[in-house]
This record gives sequence, C-alpha cells and structure tokens, in this order.
Amino acid sequence: MSVSRALVWMVVLIVGVVMLDQRSMAQDAIPGWHTNLEDARKLAESSGKPLFITFRCVR
Repeated sequence: MSVSRALVWMVVLIVGVVMLDQRSMAQDAIPGWHTNLEDARKLAESSGKPLFITFRCVR
C-alpha cells in the first residue's frame, strides 16, 4: 500500500472516530430538551407554548 493511500485511510479513521464521539456528546447536551414528561408538561403550561413529544428508540 502506498504512503498516500495509508495516510488517506488514517485521516478517514480519525475523522470517523471524532464524529462519533461528538455525536454521542451532542445527544447528552441538547439545551432545552427534557427527559421528564411531567417537568416538560409543567414548563409548557407555564410558558403557554405547546408540548411537542418525540418518542425514539434508544439502545
């Protein structure tokens, strides 16, 4: 394998690992998202804004 091809694969691997790590951190740090339905309902009622609920599958 040539040096340039090895370098390209190394860069692809590093970028992939960094992106996966940032994606997992972003899931935990989304401001304004609630994990408790009762807290979210109270906040929606007090602010007069509608409550939008999204159910998603998690591992």
